[in-house]
Amino acid sequence: MGGLRPVSPKLIPARYIAGIPGYVIGLLAVAGAIVATVLTGWWWPAAVGILPLILVLQGLAFTPRRVRALGYLDGEEDLTVASGIMFRSVTTVPYGRVQSVKIDEGPVDRRYGLAQITLTTAAAGSTLTIPGLPKAEAERMRTLLSERGIETMAAL
Repeated sequence: MGGLRPVSPKLIPARYIAGIPGYVIGLLAVAGAIVATVLTGWWWPAAVGILPLILVLQGLAFTPRRVRALGYLDGEEDLTVASGIMFRSVTTVPYGRVQSVKIDEGPVDRRYGLAQITLTTAAAGSTLTIPGLPKAEAERMRTLLSERGIETMAAL
């Protein structure tokens, strides 16, 4: 979808760092499968170890592409957010439906100057998240979404 603004490329290393515990656990499972295969002489522990290896490798290989697939567009009437590679999701939320806007920052996000916006809409329990925004852009988006939501509700 053309015209979407990409999220910050700093989200790529931030996601790698945030994924380190999962990568370590996956590699420990692979090492355990190899040790079990060597000690027992059975082939099936090695086969079981393939799954965590595949999960770690796909996490490392596809993270940059997953981040590049994220985008958003703040139009005159609504906000559009797109994500996903294989299963693409494009969501459009009219400003009048926005009930709350929240900015979240984890320790890794703060290290890279990033923030995540979460907005709640009028639909029951419906939330929309835009990760990987520079802190200043997240503040701008929060202000914009709040102001336009109030203006739209006042016009009704």
